[in-house]
Amino acid sequence: MTGHFTVLHASIGGPADNSDMDHHHAAGGHAHGPAALAAGRLRLAVAVVVLLFAAEAVAGLLTGSLALLGDAVHLGTDAGSLGLAWYATAQARRRPTPRRSFGFHRTGILVATLNGLALAAVAALLAVAAIGRLEHPTPVSGLPVVAVGALALLANAALGAYLLGAGDELSVRSAALHVAGDALASAGVVVAGVLLLTTGWRVADPAVSLGIAALIAVAAVSVLHEAVHILSEGTPRDLDIAEVRRVMLAAPGVEDVHDLHIWSLDRHHRMLSAHVSVGDRPLTEVTGILQVLEKALCSHFAIEHATLQPECPTCEVHPTICDPEERHARMHRVV
Repeated sequence: MTGHFTVLHASIGGPADNSDMDHHHAAGGHAHGPAALAAGRLRLAVAVVVLLFAAEAVAGLLTGSLALLGDAVHLGTDAGSLGLAWYATAQARRRPTPRRSFGFHRTGILVATLNGLALAAVAALLAVAAIGRLEHPTPVSGLPVVAVGALALLANAALGAYLLGAGDELSVRSAALHVAGDALASAGVVVAGVLLLTTGWRVADPAVSLGIAALIAVAAVSVLHEAVHILSEGTPRDLDIAEVRRVMLAAPGVEDVHDLHIWSLDRHHRMLSAHVSVGDRPLTEVTGILQVLEKALCSHFAIEHATLQPECPTCEVHPTICDPEERHARMHRVV
């Protein structure tokens, strides 16, 4: 009976099996539509952000506005981040390979992590520059600041809404957060310009720059928090592992569930592995039990790939626990 279980485990959930590879191919093909939409919108976003970066950089140098220069640096970082997000969506559309049996979905998470780190660096640099300006304010021309800031505000607001319509992949969402942060920063630039025009208050420009740095830092923390959770194989935040176990135990024929692990490749592709005690049953019954479990996991929790190892504790003949010393010796030989 134990031998039959081993074969069944490989045929249902093992990534080395051809049918499993076909399953991943089908999943990747299903994502081509949204991924293609996201890639097209990201291409346009890169072009728009580069143009805005050039306009704000020139205006910032001419007017001496730190707020404009800070926003321009932010936009420059965003252009690179959007380009990386574009690359990530293209990678996500690739089919799995023998060396990448789960596909390339993690590329988007890696890109989101880079985006978050870039945002944090920009926030720190801008905050340092703003504090220096607060101590030593410099004259700034208000009218060009208002004009360029208003243009950037309108463009970023439209672009952010456009990107959000492309889906909720983390790489795309992180790019949209960049653009949303740009829109808020541009609004701050406009406010600074108006204050400069109406009151001549020199501190307005560095004060707004400090606010922009804070907004960027908040966005960085948000993106990094989710990306690190996924990269560390954390259970998806909207799932309660105890509830998942309860649903599995409620399936007919399931006596126990243990070694339950749930993780995700990205925000859309959830994985689960578990040992399921089913007692001493014919192979056909065990197969039916596992199929019921897979369907329940998909319908209740959107878990698309479940690797379920059936067990019969009362009929086990040979120990299946991996010996730590043997595993270490084998890994050492592989390395």
